[in-house]
Amino acid sequence: MKAAILLAITLLLTSLAPAQAQQPAGSNESPLPQTPGYNWHRTDESLALLRDGRIVWQSNHRRGHGKPCLHPVGLADGTTLTWFRPADHPWHRAIWFTWKSINGLVYWDENAEGISPGTTEVLAVKTATDDDHSARLDLDLSFHPPGKSAVLTERRTIRFSPPQADGSYHINWQGTFTAGDQDVVLDRTPIPGQPGGVGHGGYAGMSVRMAEHTRGWKVVNSEGVAEAKTHGPNARWLLVTGKTPSGGPAAVAIFDHPKNLRHPSPWYVTKGMPYYSPAVLFNKPLTLPAGESLTLRYRILIRSGEMDARRVEKQWREFVKPGGQGE
Repeated sequence: MKAAILLAITLLLTSLAPAQAQQPAGSNESPLPQTPGYNWHRTDESLALLRDGRIVWQSNHRRGHGKPCLHPVGLADGTTLTWFRPADHPWHRAIWFTWKSINGLVYWDENAEGISPGTTEVLAVKTATDDDHSARLDLDLSFHPPGKSAVLTERRTIRFSPPQADGSYHINWQGTFTAGDQDVVLDRTPIPGQPGGVGHGGYAGMSVRMAEHTRGWKVVNSEGVAEAKTHGPNARWLLVTGKTPSGGPAAVAIFDHPKNLRHPSPWYVTKGMPYYSPAVLFNKPLTLPAGESLTLRYRILIRSGEMDARRVEKQWREFVKPGGQGE
């Protein structure tokens, strides 16, 4: 009963707060610099690119504080396109990667205190920034039952491109997962037609929870499938386009790399949230043998301005060619 009351209070408080005001715990405890142009803001647990004192993107990687994530992520004018801990799913962390379950233990859902049954632990973080306002983050993570040794580890590398003249940029995300001394079963909630399957089954992995104002944006994938029909089918990329609250056009595209397991990926798409994911486990779970590794690669493109399928296809081909940092 006490846990239920705490969760209700958390959901109420979250629903009352504007999406742009929500921040991961402990982030940006020092005032943001108001220097004109692009600048960096660092703390022991975050790295942010600012433009004219407003956050363009921010990585939150607080050691000992659970799942790392990216938020806010948005346009160069400060328009936030992601949503951190929304009321309907307070364990959603804007842009993040989480397995639904590992060896039967849930690492996705959280209680009112933000704690999952399975522990995701940030072990080490290294950040590097450049004068062109590009950046690289290297993280070592451990997935394990509380108080026990790791069953799965991850070496994560995130590269942020320099912003273009219009403020557009991309994020390259690569994670290499290595099983411990026993086989690891990565699983999700089953989908309809499977034992125990439900309509909301299939999610796990790379996840993008977008801001409330993007609910009416249009969705299309690399195969020309649009809107609700993009949920489930395989595709190389997904494009989400629409207007910002100020009326300007913007776009977010998510790319799946050809070297990824089960490429082209099935997609989990829920515009009503809005939530988008190249869901590698959508159709079936995966067993990673002891000591073996799995590498997944994605790109998230953030654009200020119009974006169509032809341009996205060109960008995807740039991503996957040798030297395109898809690697």
